[in-house]
Amino acid sequence: MYKASFRERLMLVFLCGLAYFLMDVPVQMTGILPSFAGIKNFLPSTLGLFFGLYGVSGCIAGCILSALLVNHSVSAVMYECVCIAAVGLGMFYGWHFRNSDHRIHFKARRDYVRFTVLLAVLSGLCCDVRVSLAYFLTGLFIGVPVNILLSSLLYVEPVMPRGCSYEYDAVFCLMNGADSLDDANEMIESSALGRGITMKRVFEIQSCLEEILIRILKAVPDARVHVMLMFGDAISARMHYEGGKYNPFVIEKDEDDIDIMSLKIIKHRALRASFVYSEGINKIHVVV
Repeated sequence: MYKASFRERLMLVFLCGLAYFLMDVPVQMTGILPSFAGIKNFLPSTLGLFFGLYGVSGCIAGCILSALLVNHSVSAVMYECVCIAAVGLGMFYGWHFRNSDHRIHFKARRDYVRFTVLLAVLSGLCCDVRVSLAYFLTGLFIGVPVNILLSSLLYVEPVMPRGCSYEYDAVFCLMNGADSLDDANEMIESSALGRGITMKRVFEIQSCLEEILIRILKAVPDARVHVMLMFGDAISARMHYEGGKYNPFVIEKDEDDIDIMSLKIIKHRALRASFVYSEGINKIHVVV
């Protein structure tokens, strides 16, 4: 399973804090609504669920920075920080408690029930009816759609509690040679059937991976492309390979029509695709 570096975790705290700050400041500066109100209240349950202590720390930092600009009392800021910690960390540990696969998804009714019950209980810890309702209603009506977006289309890698992890559905390596792709396709089919994925969806991810592999190996013939698949509402494929920077989603000047067609096939199959180059490693994430 992917482990974030210290820099990535620090960036995660910063982004979570920035999101809370930008959602809180405009509301606070108008003075129309009380300090506890605003769409910011869905962030602790959502960012806490996906990013644990890092998401909660970011929300608290954003809260403090916002309070400095609008001159809130120390007691009000402390109360809000306690509510953020209670809702965010409670959602994080409550979701993973006695959860065997530790995945965050909203595919079945029990997923919605678990989230709603946790949100109701944790919101009640704020000990103020108005504040509790603010956390519960925003978490339910704004947080749930955002959670679905993060766990399906964006397919973010969630932070896990210490001692917890989940396994990818299929892990393999692709390289030059016919057997490499054939073996990978067999592994995809067998693991997909175990998760109830239809053959139509299997073909979509197989064809998408094949086109990406063709483009990579044409530019970097000796590349060893490591692939990690996860099946859910969508199919997530994380790929990485060492070497010089090469983005397979960019059309080069000397590419012919066949090469351009392969890129169009990828764009047609994939819901989203991203590329990052860091420390000599090309990282690709494709959601189909």
